[in-house]
Amino acid sequence: MSRKIKVLVADDNQEFAMTLAGYLEKEDEMEVIGIARDGNEAIELIENSLPDVAILDVIMPHLDGLGVLEKLEASNITKKPLGMILSAVGQDKITQKAIALG
Repeated sequence: MSRKIKVLVADDNQEFAMTLAGYLEKEDEMEVIGIARDGNEAIELIENSLPDVAILDVIMPHLDGLGVLEKLEASNITKKPLGMILSAVGQDKITQKAIALG
């Protein structure tokens, strides 16, 4: 059996986060290792759990999804997760910044 892909979901909309996590958990090759309600909690869970993928909402309290990517870029974490940004906001500037941050 191969190792599961560890996923962190970060979104301040708890209903959406739980729905997304439930969908991902149905996939045999994925394991949701945590759900964060804001960017600061996401950073803490990333540092402690070292997920393979972090699915981040752009707009969250305390620290937004782009801020999480910026902190990860500047951090000394040995294993940085692949970042995926989710948003209902369709601004090109946000998209370009997310791409620039990996």
